[in-house]
Amino acid sequence: MERIQRRLSAEEKLRVVEEGRQSGASISEVCRRHQIAHTQFYRWERLARQGALEALRNGARKARNGKREEQLLAEIARLRAVVAELTAENLTLKRGLSI
Repeated sequence: MERIQRRLSAEEKLRVVEEGRQSGASISEVCRRHQIAHTQFYRWERLARQGALEALRNGARKARNGKREEQLLAEIARLRAVVAELTAENLTLKRGLSI
């Protein structure tokens, strides 16, 4: 059986993998219906699992980074206030010298 070369979107590939993983579904039948090789199905399945795992890891990382980001933004605001205060003091001193 000759396979037809065509491009599937990521969403379509995920639907094929989900279809193959439904209880009672035959991988052979799903592959035949979508005209893909078994190896292609298993490659997509592996990539989907890796992507899900990476997304879960990044989700935890983003939660930690969110708190760190808040701390850094607070530090930036504090430093900006210090710069503004020093700039105002500098201008006052310069005006005192020019009088």
